[in-house]
Amino acid sequence: MYNVVSIYSITNNNYRNMKIIGINGSPRINGNSAQLLEIMLKQTEQYGASTKTYHLNKMNFKGCQGCSSCREKGNCVLKDDMNVLLKEVKEADVVILSSPVYMWQMSAQTKLFTDRLMPLLKSDYSSRLVGQKLLMLYTQGNTNCSQFSTYFEYTKNMFSFLGFRVLPPFVAGGFHHENDIQKYPNIIQRAKQSAEAIMMADCI
Repeated sequence: MYNVVSIYSITNNNYRNMKIIGINGSPRINGNSAQLLEIMLKQTEQYGASTKTYHLNKMNFKGCQGCSSCREKGNCVLKDDMNVLLKEVKEADVVILSSPVYMWQMSAQTKLFTDRLMPLLKSDYSSRLVGQKLLMLYTQGNTNCSQFSTYFEYTKNMFSFLGFRVLPPFVAGGFHHENDIQKYPNIIQRAKQSAEAIMMADCI
């Protein structure tokens, strides 16, 4: 079963300066994946991290045009909201990207975002990132959290190629309605524990 790494004692003062970006890839601002994302972010704030949340469905950006000019210049020729996200990702210590599972994969909003991450690569395909951690948070209707493990592994490899230190994904199942998360206090607790784990410098 997919889950984030085990919990350790958080005592290092360096954690108090961590910048964590939450990106909600669900079309619902208050859906289950969005709520779990906020639970994680609030938990990291208790240890002094600064956090910020972005909702992809409220942002204005197009799909990648495939021009590849970003690999030379490091920025995208499209002047839209994605440039804000790229700047935030580069400056963050941790990125938590949440998405419901639709049609066996991430949401359309999340896929649009990932396609626009090409500026993170240089012309020789080396990364412009400097050790940023990334955690994928998935919610799904299927209660079998390993049902889509092949896709989760593919996504992990893609983010690793971009230069992220990819943490094991957080996967929660059994969601069919907007506030179903409130029925599962055990999942809420697991999300809080996972938030503590991703604060650790040596968690992977």
